[in-house]
Amino acid sequence: MSDASEHVDPPSLRGLPRWLRPGSAEAGEPRRTRLIETTLLVLAGLLLALATVNDVARQTHVNQRLIADLRTWRTYTGHDYHNLSIDQALLGETSRREVICGNTSPGPPKARTQICLVIYGPIVDGHRAVHGGWYLPAEVEDERAYRYACFGPASLGRCAR
Repeated sequence: MSDASEHVDPPSLRGLPRWLRPGSAEAGEPRRTRLIETTLLVLAGLLLALATVNDVARQTHVNQRLIADLRTWRTYTGHDYHNLSIDQALLGETSRREVICGNTSPGPPKARTQICLVIYGPIVDGHRAVHGGWYLPAEVEDERAYRYACFGPASLGRCAR
């Protein structure tokens, strides 16, 4: 029997660290299996890395958009409130259109009449365009039956009246 020290590695494996090189017992077909398994593991790792980078980039863009939306609501209403509600699903999960609601006068969230703005479009100078909205009475959820004084094209069909 020959031991691992007598085993001669092919030139293609000499650049690998000793612990990655196949031993004498792995000669032939098992070596090919190990190469296939290693290749598949590397490809799976690359796929996971790409998916992670894609997800982080997408979330970064969403966060930038939401920060611009909050700044737009504060500029549009002239109120520097921080307890605002943002609904990304009302106009479609992937529409990149948000509805932001906040009180029209100081007070706890939803304790006063609220103004809801429909905001979408590109970010320009840290703001996005307001494309309409509506008012809500105090202490109600944003449901079509409670909306009133709708304005702008985005509110068409979204208000009860």
